[in-house]
Amino acid sequence: MAKRIKSGGLLLVLAVLFLGMFAAFGPGIYNDSDQYIKMHIHREPLYPLFLASLRAVFGEAWLTAMGIIQNLLAATSIWLFAEYVMKQFSLRFWEEAIVVLLGLMPHMITKYVSSLHLFITNSVMSEALCIPLFTLFLLECFKVLAEEKSSAQRAAWISLALAFLLSLTRSQMMLTLLMWAVIAIVKIIITKSKKGGVILRIAAVFIIVAVAFLARTTAVKSYNLIFNGRFINNTYGTVNTLTNILYASDREDGENIKDEEAREFFYRMYDLTEERRANYRYAGDSWQDKVEHIEQWHDTVKYEMIEDVFYQTYDKTVTNDYITQNLMADETAGKIIAGILPKCFGRWSGNYLLIASYGLIRSIAVVHPVINWIALFLYLSAIVMTVWTVRRTLKEEGRIGSSAWLMVLSLLAIAANVFGVSLTIMALSRYMIYGFSAFYTAYFILIIEWMRRSKKSWAIKN
Repeated sequence: MAKRIKSGGLLLVLAVLFLGMFAAFGPGIYNDSDQYIKMHIHREPLYPLFLASLRAVFGEAWLTAMGIIQNLLAATSIWLFAEYVMKQFSLRFWEEAIVVLLGLMPHMITKYVSSLHLFITNSVMSEALCIPLFTLFLLECFKVLAEEKSSAQRAAWISLALAFLLSLTRSQMMLTLLMWAVIAIVKIIITKSKKGGVILRIAAVFIIVAVAFLARTTAVKSYNLIFNGRFINNTYGTVNTLTNILYASDREDGENIKDEEAREFFYRMYDLTEERRANYRYAGDSWQDKVEHIEQWHDTVKYEMIEDVFYQTYDKTVTNDYITQNLMADETAGKIIAGILPKCFGRWSGNYLLIASYGLIRSIAVVHPVINWIALFLYLSAIVMTVWTVRRTLKEEGRIGSSAWLMVLSLLAIAANVFGVSLTIMALSRYMIYGFSAFYTAYFILIIEWMRRSKKSWAIKN
């Protein structure tokens, strides 16, 4: 009874804190918010549909309803994750409270440390749904690895459904479907069964993921048909991809573009980057200088040197219909990429790794000359502790311990997010924080288990 009261108290504290932040700061409207509200062709369907449903039900009070629902969802997701971790590892109340605090940290970091200073769950941004849904996704994935038989199977289907919803919320979250496949295959391999059964189950996983991607594409196209009049995928993805490739290119790379119109677009874009010293040539020599230069100029290159060049031209010569412009821009951007990427692949891939390195740091810390080394130590020590735990539990119990699985899951989540996002955009804090809580929770649990084992060994010896 006391445990239930304490558990309910944690949920109540979370709800009061999140709703208090909404009461204190109110709803946040940002540059991207209008695209979600207007169901823009650039945006995935789930969050715009969520907002449209609120407008239909609550009328002028929809922003208040949005803030309440988003904040309560975040509070509940943190509480559910902490409750399961508490039961799985037999945590004391103060230890569970630390897990709850770790769940809160990403929200506080984006409010008080990141450049936008936003409390995400107050905001008209898809991240407000993505972060709690991702927390629940990780929770169910952990159950897949930690539970047995029917419980693991149920968690597998729930995590797949959450991955599908996440893929409809942000395009980068399509990686959760691939994460699910990896986790499902690992579970199949470590579960004792006949060889033929393993092969069939793994084949089934690939089929399920393929069907999920097909269903996701169909859902997005159907949404755009209903609300934008075109049975097409979200546009502008290829233009986003072009940004970092253009940044890494030289003017002579344009000679490899076969389409004459695309080549002329490239030269105009490249000349703008050269004029404003907005390409790799002016990035400095150090790792830090290079990454900071990319981040400083990324949005300017995308909006002023690519998008404006496309749309100003199309406004004058073709049409001012933004969907048609988007489709044409994506097509031309694809032709430019096909021409220049083979020439600048080395520089682009080097820049990609630089962006990803900042993403790895921001996933668990804040970029700073000193903190960067601390982040590296945390990653290395986490790997060492995980390997030690795996060897210990295999030797003593004949299986991989749940604490090791939790850390493996958190590292997989961080790697998938960082290396996926870095392909097209910057590794900003609000894009990188998805694995933060899981990593530090896993780190905390590994330390607790190490202390428990050390205490037990000391007691036996004495």
